[in-house]
Amino acid sequence: MKLDPVTFEVLRNALSSMCDEGSEMIARLAYAATISEGHDHSCALLTAEGRLVAHGNRDQAPHIGSFEPSVRVVRQWIEEKFEPGDVYIFNDPYSGGTHCNDVKLIRPIFHKGKLVAFNSSTGHWPDVGGALPGSFNPRALDCYSEGLRIPPMRIFKKDQLDKTVMQLISFNMRTGRERVADIYAQHRAGRLIEERLLELFNRYGDNTIQSLFADIFDYTEEMFRKQVTELPDGSFEFEDFSDCDVMHPKKPRIRIHCKMTIVGDKVTFDFTGSDKAPAGPFGFPRASLETAVYDGTLHCFPHLAPLNHGLARSLSIISTPGSCVDIQEPTPASGYASGAYEKVAAVTMACWANAFSTINPKRMYAAGINLANLCIGGVHPKTGKQFVNYLWNEGGQGARSYKDGNSFQMMIFIGGATNQPIEPLERWYPLLYTNCNGVQDSCGDGLHRGGVGIDRSFKTLGAMTLTMHGDRAEVTPFGLAGGTNGGPNTLAVRRAASPETVEELGMHAMGIRLEPGDHVIYRSNGGGGFGDPLVREPARVLDDVANGWISRAKAETVYGVVLKAASGPGGALTVDESATSALRAKLRNQPRKNGYGQGEVHPLGQKLKAPKLAAD
Repeated sequence: MKLDPVTFEVLRNALSSMCDEGSEMIARLAYAATISEGHDHSCALLTAEGRLVAHGNRDQAPHIGSFEPSVRVVRQWIEEKFEPGDVYIFNDPYSGGTHCNDVKLIRPIFHKGKLVAFNSSTGHWPDVGGALPGSFNPRALDCYSEGLRIPPMRIFKKDQLDKTVMQLISFNMRTGRERVADIYAQHRAGRLIEERLLELFNRYGDNTIQSLFADIFDYTEEMFRKQVTELPDGSFEFEDFSDCDVMHPKKPRIRIHCKMTIVGDKVTFDFTGSDKAPAGPFGFPRASLETAVYDGTLHCFPHLAPLNHGLARSLSIISTPGSCVDIQEPTPASGYASGAYEKVAAVTMACWANAFSTINPKRMYAAGINLANLCIGGVHPKTGKQFVNYLWNEGGQGARSYKDGNSFQMMIFIGGATNQPIEPLERWYPLLYTNCNGVQDSCGDGLHRGGVGIDRSFKTLGAMTLTMHGDRAEVTPFGLAGGTNGGPNTLAVRRAASPETVEELGMHAMGIRLEPGDHVIYRSNGGGGFGDPLVREPARVLDDVANGWISRAKAETVYGVVLKAASGPGGALTVDESATSALRAKLRNQPRKNGYGQGEVHPLGQKLKAPKLAAD
């Protein structure tokens, strides 16, 4: 390292802090509830060459890994010379973005007339045009029905908004005036980061800050490679599937396959065994593949966070262009986060789990909640104005090799985001929530169970259109080491006109018309389990029943725990020790069903050996 350790740590944290400040400013100024309430936004700082140096501590992983390719494409596409006060807008998935809803503002930063860095801010806009409110289109056959694609173009010159570009954007989006506010929020965040960085340049000098950038990369790479050498050389494989390619005539499952190879301190991820690009939206372009691998890796090496170029240059990633993890234009991409992204991150973590199984078994995680994108839109019956609302559910995380999975948490790949609280949503949109509670028996089972999903059902107070773009209704979050797979994402509606009938909508519902009084039933995944359910302590199973997480029936049929009630009305449940021992002995002789649905055991996941660790 060129800098002394104290200066290095002070300045490294200063870079993260300025990105935190930028992200907080976006949340305070933006109009989109996805940003102001859900915190689906990120800020980053990159070198003049476009190498990621820092980002906010609560920023979203799918955004973070895309910053380098995004700045790279801006540098390639923009022919005019960058000037102070220039800001470029960009969202194209195929040249470095994620999906069209994630809109970036990229700002070159100058010190004493020299380009020294870039900063970039991303916000998930709730609508960017396209066929349906919210721009998610689960039955799209190409990208042209998923919203406005924006190539790199200058939207601010000398920090003055180009109104022609802004009008072009807002005219092609529902609630376009709100998007103007979101652009100003992201622009102001970029100016703040620039101000903070120039303060460091002026205080410490160019040489020190440029040395800091290089030291950050070297430090991260050295730390990572050193720990990789402690793992055994070899190849470790895992696979996962989507529910189906919804636009294919036969609706086959889509396979994500990862082969991770370790040789010394070198790690290669090979995804060439994955299926070709689907007909419908599920896959993602190459930039998002890289991001998902970084994401899964950092969950197994959390002390290396935040992500920077040092880790990116330490991994080799192989893919086949035209496959589901390396789609080409115009294959649709809007549903990437609920589709290929979550699966790639999960199988990456599962490959690392296999590598860690004999060295450090505390870095092993089953799969958790999968994103389900629910969008509603229409005209508000009270204001008479158009609205679009993009909703998501928190849910159950996967069990760890040493502890139960957490319940009611965000998807692991957007852990810095938050749920959107019921109260402001009811104030802004014609909704009335009827439920916000755990879903019993939704967890995957094991020595350590997964977290439970959540029920966020609501009634409509006006006419609107609903679209769902999700996954894992059939292929649910996988368990490991004999743990069972978690529960499904579900979406249904009970019509006001026929309340006795529940209509299943599934994960690819498109443009469903809702009338006032319809009841939307929206429930999320539970996480996969870890280890054999028959060795979970009966007292812990009793606690789960008492808390309502699992039913008495599941306690018996899956965990082999027989409960009995004390005599008298309202008698407390206790464990029948002798009956439990007999039932568990019987269940151990019954074969487990392999498969990918709830309660089944993932064929590759069961091969992972459960470590001998004390229960939490």
